[in-house]
Amino acid sequence: MNIFSTLFSSATPSSTSPDNSKHIQHLKELFSQETEIFTKLPIFNQNKKYIIEYIMIHPQMGVLIFHNFMYDANELKGLKASPAPLNTNNADIKTIDTKNFLKQRFNDLFHTQIAPVRSILICPNLSESEFNELDSSFHELIPKEAALFNDTDNIRYKEIFIPDTNQKYDIQKIKRALFSELVVSKTLSLMNKEQENFVHQDFKENILLYGLPGSGKSVSLISKALYEKMKAPHLKLMIFAKHSCSVYQLQSLVFSFIENSNWGLNPAEIKVSNFNSIRKRASEKEKYDLIICDDINEEDLPSLLKLLSKHGKLIASSHYKIEALKTITLSESYRLSSTLCAACEGFRVDNLKHSLSLLSGNIFMNSLLTLANVLKTAQPSDICIVHNTKEELLNLQQEIDTYFTPITYLFDDNGTKHGIGLYPLSHLSCLNTKYMIIIVDETSCYDPIELISRAQTKTFILSQSEGVYNIINTIKESIKD
Repeated sequence: MNIFSTLFSSATPSSTSPDNSKHIQHLKELFSQETEIFTKLPIFNQNKKYIIEYIMIHPQMGVLIFHNFMYDANELKGLKASPAPLNTNNADIKTIDTKNFLKQRFNDLFHTQIAPVRSILICPNLSESEFNELDSSFHELIPKEAALFNDTDNIRYKEIFIPDTNQKYDIQKIKRALFSELVVSKTLSLMNKEQENFVHQDFKENILLYGLPGSGKSVSLISKALYEKMKAPHLKLMIFAKHSCSVYQLQSLVFSFIENSNWGLNPAEIKVSNFNSIRKRASEKEKYDLIICDDINEEDLPSLLKLLSKHGKLIASSHYKIEALKTITLSESYRLSSTLCAACEGFRVDNLKHSLSLLSGNIFMNSLLTLANVLKTAQPSDICIVHNTKEELLNLQQEIDTYFTPITYLFDDNGTKHGIGLYPLSHLSCLNTKYMIIIVDETSCYDPIELISRAQTKTFILSQSEGVYNIINTIKESIKD
């Protein structure tokens, strides 16, 4: 039903209007268990942007868009209301564009109207009796069954909102249509509530998004970056990733988010660079309104802050807390490895023994024995081997391919990559396979939490030194801190 399609009046809204969120707060109390309410919500479609003051999603009611009508009875006395031309912006209330846009989104994504879209008028300065006394032109444009007055009681609320039907609407589908920025492109599933709040929140200070590897930090950061770019197309945005392989991953996320949305953004305009460029950009006095830094190094923080414009903001992520930044935590898991889950449970031995193995001694011998054991139940493509340098990987590759049928490839091979991948330790944060064999020594530079978090099923950590067994204690201290 199209309500008061476009209404304008010569009256001036009251400057002493009461809090217009009264009805919204009351709705939260009435439907708290079933409803989701969003305020001042920007929704995008190509180059068009709609700001919806209040929108409510409910499994029985569908989508309700709320508009404020701030006039009181004295201001409207003796006046007539009339519909404005469709293309005018000189209107107090205009709902058709937004409603049609939402219906178009439903059709584009699901090829059907998955829920009704209704408009409700909030009149905080009018009682129902005062509305009844207005000129009949108001009654023609504003049906009472679509209006809330300052004396509306609970019975009337429910008569207006809850339809006499048992039909249920899919909240998750509605949110997928409304919020492209919350749909994880790889799985087409919605982000969890923590991620959703992070993306939509307006930050007044620099922020650290804290969470263990696999908790969804990178997805949340890229979603937040693109969401802010949508809201402000002229925003000077810069995204930093730790390694070159991480740059490619974030670029892929940028392309995926934009491809699966109606944002109208150009992925070529979204800059992603590695940490090596941070200090150079700072020395050249580059300035950005928003800097996104995935897996931040604390030593880079001063240089990152120098890159911010006068009112610029830094939003970073890490699985370690940084005192200088306000922390927001992602506690729900998205892709936590089994080893890391055991770590979070206090390193319970019965869980840990199935997902982590530590072994000291001859590297070549232990690598071959471990590989032979894993290959009994796993395919070569399920396995990844990590060593310090390319030279050490080449020596290990020769040993493996001599003992087994050649089944390995180097990380920088140009040909088709089949079998067991061999990667340097610097690529660790970009890897994610079922089984990982990681070789370290006393000179290795690694993050202990990252070390155990990349394998989906089991991690094997090999070393010449018995110091490898201290990794567990190091991680325990990190988790405890």
